[in-house]
Amino acid sequence: MAPQIVILGGGFAGLTAAHKLLKLTTPKAKEAKIVLVSESAHLYWNLASVRAVIPDQIPDDDLFRPLSDGFTQYPASRFKLIVGKATSVNFTQGTVTVQTDSRTEPVPYDQLVLATGSSLPNSLPFKHVGSTDDTTTALHDMQNKIHQAKSIVIAGGGATGVETMGELAQFYRGQKKLTLVISGHRALADLIPSVGKAAEAELAKMGVEMVHNATVTGRQEETSGSTSLTLSNGNTLQADLYIPLFGMAANTSFLPSSILTERGDVKLDLTLRVQGMQNVWAVGDVGNLETKQATKVDPQVKHLVNNLQAVLEGNGNGVTEYAPSTKPLIAVTIGRSKGTGQMGGWKLFGWLVSYMKGRTLLTEKGAALVSGSS
Repeated sequence: MAPQIVILGGGFAGLTAAHKLLKLTTPKAKEAKIVLVSESAHLYWNLASVRAVIPDQIPDDDLFRPLSDGFTQYPASRFKLIVGKATSVNFTQGTVTVQTDSRTEPVPYDQLVLATGSSLPNSLPFKHVGSTDDTTTALHDMQNKIHQAKSIVIAGGGATGVETMGELAQFYRGQKKLTLVISGHRALADLIPSVGKAAEAELAKMGVEMVHNATVTGRQEETSGSTSLTLSNGNTLQADLYIPLFGMAANTSFLPSSILTERGDVKLDLTLRVQGMQNVWAVGDVGNLETKQATKVDPQVKHLVNNLQAVLEGNGNGVTEYAPSTKPLIAVTIGRSKGTGQMGGWKLFGWLVSYMKGRTLLTEKGAALVSGSS
């Protein structure tokens, strides 16, 4: 019987893996079929969500692109798209239970690729929050709240928090009170000190107030409609809108705890297989080998495709170990015209980040990713 490769997740990792397998691997294993299971019918270009939460900044059509448009180039015998949510996996029987709008169905697999990505808590639309309708609804709701708020507090000094605050500060400069709560002594604490200092300097120029060495430990909705935030340092903040941008976690709640780390990442060996399994793999944010950054996706997917091709060809010696990178590669925008970042041990020039990423947040690349031509 023809081998069936099931990929769970229609985001950057799953979509890239599907196209690479269809273009490079299945032509050599002509009977193999790729099944892509995605909870959303569209690719969400969430890299631009930090600007898209501001009303009328990025059209929905530039953020959401139909997955089906990218796969008309392949025959039905080689590819199938299932829009639905994976609710469980039976590793013994080799099936994934998928809930669609109309039914629950078992999807058999010979090889399974986990690529369900990660998300923030509280259904914040900086990642997929379910179906396309769920995500667009959450995004439009956030836009309305931001438009109406006179004061906004963001908790989280990582890249998403800094980028979102940079967009708000540039667009609403002087119109809204903006506060960034940072758990450590500087923003972007995982990067070299000069990167975090540069980010904070730009935010300060745009009027952002920063609270260091504090976390939000409690919140209470006031009768006035504002929110009272209790901080770990004993102080309180008042805000019309509170946006918690921390706690990114892998979307693995449908998987058994036996294959997960304490933080919920899938435990992988260096071949990108799930530890102890021969036909279950993972790429992207769900795995435990590298940090959750978009720049880590392509190297992992390329290695996965090579290993899967070796398996399909019966070449066990062709399955090789992946070399995780410990060198940061990240560009952090601070509005359209400012930025910072790190490549290896070097701080990136702000003008370079602005030129390469800040102007459009790379939304123009969405069509190529969907079509597999990127």
